[in-house]
Amino acid sequence: MHWKKKDSAMETEKIKVPVKQALPMIAEMVKLKYVTDALGKSSGWIYNKLNHETTTSKSNGFNQSDINLLNNLFQEIGEKLINTRISIPSEENKDPIQKRKEVIEQILSVSEIISMPFIYKNKMGKNLTWYLNRMRRNSLKASFKQDDINMINLAIIEIGNKLLSIELIL
Repeated sequence: MHWKKKDSAMETEKIKVPVKQALPMIAEMVKLKYVTDALGKSSGWIYNKLNHETTTSKSNGFNQSDINLLNNLFQEIGEKLINTRISIPSEENKDPIQKRKEVIEQILSVSEIISMPFIYKNKMGKNLTWYLNRMRRNSLKASFKQDDINMINLAIIEIGNKLLSIELIL
């Protein structure tokens, strides 16, 4: 394993991955709509680039400028995700419905960036019904347990670390 010292912290050397190979993998974890919105591009922009050759800046495919934009954005998203934690409010006097709503709002905020199915299906082994039952705001029939929140937080950190560990190339 290669380590580089940077700002008195150790970090691994980034894995260089061709953009056409990396983006489909990233799209399983991160919403491409969020990516295109953050870049000020249309949602079709990234798909148009993926479906064309990556030869020159004159082609319709990805060019180095696009790669730099995506690398910078994935770095920002990765840093944001590794510092994100969902928590269950601990106030004893708080109404259970209000606690539930706060957890749901936190999850909805994170789900603007990441694909929740990637987490609850791939990482937790749950299904859509399980997830939707817990996302009902005014019900106490099924709610997220601390173990669920821990698994979601670990998955969010894992996605962030993956984004930080890759460098897109042409």
